[in-house]
Parts: sequence; structure tokens; C-alpha cells
Amino acid sequence: MVLGALALRSGFMPDDFIWLGVWDNIPPPAPLGNTHLDVYRTATGIPEHTLKLAEVGVFPWWVEPTVRVAFFRPLGSLLYGLDHLLYNRVAVAYQLHSVLWYVGLVVLAGVLLKRVLPTAVAGLSMVLFALWGSHSAVLGWLSYRSVVMSLLFGILGIYLHVKWREDKRTGSLVGALVSFALALLCGETMVILSPYVLAYEAFSGPGQAKDKLKGLIPFGVLMAIYFAAYRAMGYGAGGSDMYLDALGTPVAWFQAMLGRVPAAIAGLTLNAPPDFIFDQSLVPLFTILGAVGFALFALLVWGVWPRLEATEKRTVGWMLTGAFVSTWLSNSAFAGSRTLIVPSLGMAVALAVVLRHAWTGRAKTLRAGAVLAGAALLALIHVVGSPYIWWQTMEAYSQADALMARVQARYEEALDESKLPDQRLVVLNAPNGIIGIYGSVRWWAQGKPLPKAWWVLSYSLNEQKVTRTGPNSLELSFTKGGHFLDSVEERIHRAARHAVRQGDEFDMKGMKVRIEEADAQGPTRISYTFDVPLEDPSLKLVQWQNKKVIPWVPPAVGGPSTALNVR
Repeated sequence: MVLGALALRSGFMPDDFIWLGVWDNIPPPAPLGNTHLDVYRTATGIPEHTLKLAEVGVFPWWVEPTVRVAFFRPLGSLLYGLDHLLYNRVAVAYQLHSVLWYVGLVVLAGVLLKRVLPTAVAGLSMVLFALWGSHSAVLGWLSYRSVVMSLLFGILGIYLHVKWREDKRTGSLVGALVSFALALLCGETMVILSPYVLAYEAFSGPGQAKDKLKGLIPFGVLMAIYFAAYRAMGYGAGGSDMYLDALGTPVAWFQAMLGRVPAAIAGLTLNAPPDFIFDQSLVPLFTILGAVGFALFALLVWGVWPRLEATEKRTVGWMLTGAFVSTWLSNSAFAGSRTLIVPSLGMAVALAVVLRHAWTGRAKTLRAGAVLAGAALLALIHVVGSPYIWWQTMEAYSQADALMARVQARYEEALDESKLPDQRLVVLNAPNGIIGIYGSVRWWAQGKPLPKAWWVLSYSLNEQKVTRTGPNSLELSFTKGGHFLDSVEERIHRAARHAVRQGDEFDMKGMKVRIEEADAQGPTRISYTFDVPLEDPSLKLVQWQNKKVIPWVPPAVGGPSTALNVR
């Protein structure tokens, strides 16, 4: 019922409109990196491509020219295209398709778990994995279907790898490699899952150390080929604070993990949604929650450890090791509930073992009583609390879809579509980064006439003021302090390590941007100079105010400043 309700309540999310526009063959304002079977190549990392997209406003003016957000997911792209062919824009049909993949994932997880655990524990693990609250974040956002697909084939591959190693069947090895290859064609989730394969060999692989190493050779060769091809084809991430490359920028990656991993652990252990660390002020709170959750879970595992049989200890060992390492890998993308699905597999196993042995080993001793109480708390959080998480996610996605529909409506009210193709649209302020990034995307994906450029000057949430400084120029600054380019959304296109400095200039071929004042935290005053006077009909200047898009009428040169972001 939860899955069905999710499918019926959520619609297309912001990224989905990029894919829809590509598959509808809607002419873009500049050549996109996305193609039909490569829809996840959003930014190529080639400066010439990036700057062309910035000049027309697809990317913001501050974009780092070498920013790269390109993921190798041909099977995910293909199935999205199949949905488009069959259902066009009927979101419910896409969602039901995703639900079928999720059901298949849960079933295959159950098959693997039954292979490596006693039947009762395997069944409980499968139920916990199916209900895990963070999975709703992946299932409800259509662009993340590739995660479910990759994980499904990856789990099948692990099952066949275990069968090959323990039953010595060559056919199982071939099946494992085929499954792993399909998982890699679906997405990078297989890379995140790979620690489970390594951990299995370390803890449970039959034979001596040399046998374990030999058992990893086929998998290792496949992964080496994949990584070589991945880099050669220009895939990967760079120049962004949303997606980090552990090999390309190891220092920045490790520093980010110090905030992201504790938040993820808080999500895995306490069901605390790590998405909230988009608000950087909440990072310390989630760091504390992560430490508390880690300590509680570790104590519970320690409490039941003496009761576990040797095979259970080995299985819990490799499952938890895989979960912990995959938590670091998965958070190369910005921390959020969507990053928890791979680590949750091992956590579901460990939690099921804790719950079973806490119950069967209950006795009137301090240790047993404490373990039972702690296990009951986690059961409450993960069994009773998870449906609420699913419902909350469903509501959030529905609200996001409704928000973008309202944004579309506000722009339709404010813009004259007959004049737009001859204008450059200048949006002084976006009320948040999502609207700043995707406001024009949905407009384009709906087949609306495009302006010559769609420039958004600022995504900042702080109250700003705009001052006219010349016939064809204006400035943005803050009324109560703050910095531009310091939010997570702004750093999607330019990482903090590529900070702009006072005096830096950006030429958008019709609009020149200059950082007039900046300190160590970022810019505080920015000027924008256009190639025509602000009153010229080729410029359409608007602002967001009181949740509406309204014209911004330039005052006389030297006139008073006007406030932005007044709600």
C-alpha cells in the first residue's frame, strides 16, 4: 500500500524535466551534454560547452568552466526512453514501473540473504530492508530509478559470486560477471556496492588468503575495465560541491565526508533524514546524532555477539563492513536519504540479528535487559517509524512537484510569450536555489518559447538590495549581511575550492558580471553591466517578490535602492 500510494502521489521531479525535454527532441537554447541514451551527462567538463550554456542561462553566470557532472547510465537512460515512448508524460505509469524494479530488488535481496543467513533472520532482514525509510527517497524520484536497477543486478551478482565460490560452479561465475556488468551499465551504484564483494571474501570466502585473492580476480578485472572506459569516455564529477571525486580531489572529498558520513550514519541508525544538512548550520547536530546512533548500534551488536554462531558472525562482519565502506562511497554525492540504500542492506542484516538475539536471549540480567531495551527502540524507529518516513517523503515530493508547477504559472503570468524570443530575461533573484536552477528547465521542457538568454543573477536566500549604478548597470548587495555563492545549491556549479575573488569578471556575451567586494567567505557586492540600457525592450527585468514574478522597473541613475527577497 505504501509503494502504491507513493507511485500515485509523487509526479515528475526537477531533473525529470531535463530527460523529458531531451526525449521530446525540444530544441535547447544551446547544445546540451544530455542525449537520448546518455541523459545523465549534465555537464561535460569541457569549458567551451559549459560557457555556451552559461551565456544563455542554462548554467548560472558563476559556473566553473570545468564543472563535470556526467554519469554512465545507458540502461537507465534507455528505460526512461521506453517509458516516454509508452506513456509520454503520465507520471503514474513511470512510478509504477519503478515500483516493479523495487519489488524485484527486495525479492533478490531476500534470495541473497537466505543464502548467507538462517531462514528466520533472512526473512526479517528482507522485511527491514523493504521497509527502510530512506528507500522512499530513491523510489519516488524517477531519475534515481537507475540506482534501484544497478543495486538489483549488483545483489544478483553477489549471490552468484557467493554461489560460485562456495559451490565451485563455473556457470555461477559467468552469471555473476554478467550481472555485475549489467549493474555497471545501470549506474555507479555497483561501484558503491563493491565493498560488499571485497568484505565477503575477507570474512567468508572459502579457502586461505591466496584463494580469497584469486576469487576476486574476475571481479577485479571487470572493475578495472569499467574504470578505464569510464574515464576514457569523459564520465565522472568535478568542479562541484554536490558531487565529489575521491580520486581526483581526495582532500576535498575527505573533508566533505567528515560532515556527510556522520549524517548518513544518523540516517542509517536513527532514521534521522540527512537531507537536512543542506542547511549547513545543522551539520553539527547531525554529527552528534551520528555519533549517538553509531554508539547505540555498536553496543547492541556487542551485546548479542556472544550468542551468535560462527557463520552469523562472519555474515554480520562482512555485511557491516560493506555497509560502512559503502557509506563513504555513496556520500560522494551530497548527503541525503537517497545515498543510504546500499549501506542499508548491511544495516538491515545487522539489525535483524540484533532483534532476533535480543528477543531469544532475553533474561533477567543487566546486559540482556539493556540490549532488549535498545533493540526495542531501534525496532520502534525502523519498523513503526519507517511508514511515516515514506509518507513524509511522498508529501515532500508532491509538494516539490506542486511548487514547480506554481513557478511555471508565475512565469506564465509575468512573461509575454510572443515577445520573449526577442528578449533576454533577467531574473534578479530566485527565492531558492531549486527555482533558480530549474525554473527555466521546466519552461523549456514544456515547449515554451525561449528568450535569447535566461539569466538569474542571484540564488541567495538573504535579503538583498538592488541599486542602479549607470544607464546599463546595476549592483546587488545585502541589507543585513551575508555572502553570495555560499549555499549548497550555488556550489553545485562551482565548488568552494574554486572560489571567486574580488575583481573577478564573467562575460556572458551581453551581460558582464564583476565581483566588486568579497572576503574570505565569498562575494558581498556584485555588479552587472548589460550591452544596452536597462530600459531597452530587448531586456525583460523581473524579480521574485511575495511568491510572484513581477517586473522590476529600473529607477533613475542615482535613485534609491530597492529590496529583493521580500516575502
